[in-house]
Order: sequence, then C-alpha cells, then structure tokens
Amino acid sequence: MNQFKILFALLYDFILLCAVWFVAAIPFVMWQGGEFQDSPVANFAFQIYLLAITYLYLTYFWVNSGQTPGLRTWKLRLVREDGYLLTRHNANIRFIYAVLFCLIGWITLFTSAKRQSLQDILAKTKIEPIYES
Repeated sequence: MNQFKILFALLYDFILLCAVWFVAAIPFVMWQGGEFQDSPVANFAFQIYLLAITYLYLTYFWVNSGQTPGLRTWKLRLVREDGYLLTRHNANIRFIYAVLFCLIGWITLFTSAKRQSLQDILAKTKIEPIYES
C-alpha cells in the first residue's frame, strides 16, 4: 500500500515542480526571446537549466527535511538505509540515478522485495512512513 502513497506523492511533487518550472522559465525566455526554440543550442541550454532547477528543488528538501511537499502531504520521508537524513552526496547520487532511469526506476517499486524504486536501491535510500504518536 505504501507504493501507492509514494506514487501519489510523486504526482503531487510533479504538479508543484511544473509550477516551479513555469516561474523559472520566465527569466530564461525573457533573456533569450520568444524565438529561442528555433535554436538547438538555446533549446538544449533551456533543458539543462530546467534540470538544474529540478535538482535544486528536490535536493533542497531531501537534505534539509527528507520530505518534499508531496512526501510531507502523504506522511512519508526519504532517508538513508540507516534511517538518517540524506547528505548532499546521497542526494546527488539519488538524483543522478533518478534522471538516468527516469520512469523505468519506478517500476521496481512494485517488483522489488523491499518495495523500493531503482534509484533508492542504487543510492541506498528508502522512503518510509512517518508514524505520528
């Protein structure tokens, strides 16, 4: 059942990330002008820029609280396998794996014995429920 909570948290974070991308795109488009999509170099630079924004957004929450807004909403948190918050190094490794495996990494959430995504398995992290007393 936790895997569905994780997927809903992912969807929630994706919606919020779309809003962040929209706001972050404004200065880039103003700087490059409306015709930047015609330039392959500017288009590639824009994709790298949005990837950097995504990195900053996700790793900030992972390192500081272990909870993105989506994880917080569903009472989940991302921690290392030993139960501690991620370090910057752990967050970097997890982000790189998440980018490399993208949607394929989430399939293992339903197929692995520990119900972890591929990026969590490789980065030695886990998403666990928060039990409130």
